Amino acid sequence: MIRFRNFLPLAAAALVGVATLALASPARAGFTITLHETGFTDQAFNITSGTSNSIGPVTFGDYLVSVTANDTAPGISTLFHGALLSQNTFAVTTINSPADTLQIKVQDDTFSSGPYAPGSAVTVMNSLSTTLISDGGTVTANGFLIGASMLTTDNISLTGLTLSGSVGNSASGDVSPLGSTFTLGNFAEVNFHGGEGVANFTVTTLAPVPEPSMVWRLSADCRWVSASGCAVAVRWPDNGIVA
Repeated sequence: MIRFRNFLPLAAAALVGVATLALASPARAGFTITLHETGFTDQAFNITSGTSNSIGPVTFGDYLVSVTANDTAPGISTLFHGALLSQNTFAVTTINSPADTLQIKVQDDTFSSGPYAPGSAVTVMNSLSTTLISDGGTVTANGFLIGASMLTTDNISLTGLTLSGSVGNSASGDVSPLGSTFTLGNFAEVNFHGGEGVANFTVTTLAPVPEPSMVWRLSADCRWVSASGCAVAVRWPDNGIVA
């Protein structure tokens, strides 16, 4: 069993419906990116699991969007010792005053359930970081895992004007049976509140493989800390995935 403590402060979003879009899960779609803005037809991209993918810049609705998406499906990250859908980095710019928010869902339904003990609870860790959100803009995100049921982290958010920042949280629960594969993904919503703006941000979602010998902690100086010291000496949620 994994125990978490000292998580980064949670910036809970009051945005209704952020988790709702993530509930829809296409059957055996693989690694996908879906763009949504009310009044426009959703645009979906099928990309390659287990590697880095770049999409865009593409014009969608009232936005210009670029995405770099990485994951380790079907296997686990050796660096984080867990299934990792990581470094989904977005560059979003309005091309005029948007009529509605931009919603982005990234997910992969080809993660192998082999490393996870049957019937045990799972944990989903999610983080949001930014290098730029323009004045008045807000980015909200959550992470999710789908087995027999769905486990979703609470919404976290960052608001402009800001040139840096990061928030993170987690959720644990029983989604058994996972089946032979499961879905891991994240959802983000960009809201410029009717004005024009720019947002560059990264959403990272991780489902750690439980290790009874470890007591994990998320802190400012180390991604995870065991009872014997820093297990992975890399800051969270900075870059660094290993397939």
